[in-house]
Amino acid sequence: MQKRFFLFLLIYGVCFSTIAQNNQNHDTIHLFVQQKAVPKEGITAFYRNFATAFELPDLPDEVKEVNMRLKFVVEKDGSFSNFKAFNDQYGAGELAISALRKMPAWNPAMHNGKNVRSYFTLPIKINVNNLRSNASSKRPRNGFLKSLNSNEINTPLFDLRCNCDMVRSSTNDLLKTEEFVLHTQDETGIYNIIFKKIDEKQAEEELKTITLTAKSENAVVKNINFSDVRATEITFYMTEDDIVNQYRTFFLYKNEYLIGVSVVSYNEQLADLLFQHLKKNFKLKI
Repeated sequence: MQKRFFLFLLIYGVCFSTIAQNNQNHDTIHLFVQQKAVPKEGITAFYRNFATAFELPDLPDEVKEVNMRLKFVVEKDGSFSNFKAFNDQYGAGELAISALRKMPAWNPAMHNGKNVRSYFTLPIKINVNNLRSNASSKRPRNGFLKSLNSNEINTPLFDLRCNCDMVRSSTNDLLKTEEFVLHTQDETGIYNIIFKKIDEKQAEEELKTITLTAKSENAVVKNINFSDVRATEITFYMTEDDIVNQYRTFFLYKNEYLIGVSVVSYNEQLADLLFQHLKKNFKLKI
C-alpha cells in the first residue's frame, strides 16, 4: 500500500505502460507450452485472494461443497479472456468468473522463448460452510461504522469526516497541484486526495485519458454524480508484495480544479465501506 496510486500518475501527465495487443485475437491459443501461465503471487496466495473475491450464491442448506472447473485463456500480457465454467451445478459459474476477473494479471505462458496465449483449466473446490462462516465473521460491527465519524479533517479545499488523520499535505507549484494523504486510525485504509488547477479543456482531455487507460487495465469504470457534478468512478485491484489491495477512486472537474479522491484497503469489504462513507462525507469548499 506504500506504492503510489497509479491512476493519479495520469494527473501529472504520466501514462501507464501498456503492452500492445494488436490482433491478439488472431494469435494461436496454445494447448501445450514449455512454461505454463502462473499467478505472480503464487498459486496459494491466488486461491486465498480468489476465495475473498468470490461471492457465495444462494444454495440449499444441505449443500456443503461446490466443485467446478473454470477454463479460460491467459493472454500474452497475463490478462484473462474466453471464460467457460464446467460442472456448474449450482449457478456459481458466473460468480466464479466475476471473481477471476478481479484477480491481478498472471505471468503468461512461454513457448520457444516468447510469451504466448494459452488455455488454462482452474479446478475450484469450495467449502460452503467455511465460506458462510467467513462471510459472517467479516460483517462489520456497529462500532466500526460509528468509528468512521470519529475525526474531522478541515482544509481550505475540503472537509472530511472520517476515522483518519492527516499524514502529509504538499503543494507543487510547477504542476499546480495540492496533495493530501490520510491514514485511518486503525491502519485499515489510506486516503489520497489531489487537486490540480487546470482549465476545462485540459481537464476533459485528462479525464478522457484516465478513463481509457483504466478500461484498458480492466478496471471497473462508471459515471456518478458528486457535489452536483458529473464524476468518473473507478474500481480496480493491484497486487503488492503478495497482497491484493482494493482501490476505489473518483475524478471530477469543478471550479478550475481537476480533483482525484481515492481510498485503498487490503480488504474488499472495508474498501467498499470506506469509499461509500467517503463519498457521503467529503465536502468540497471550492
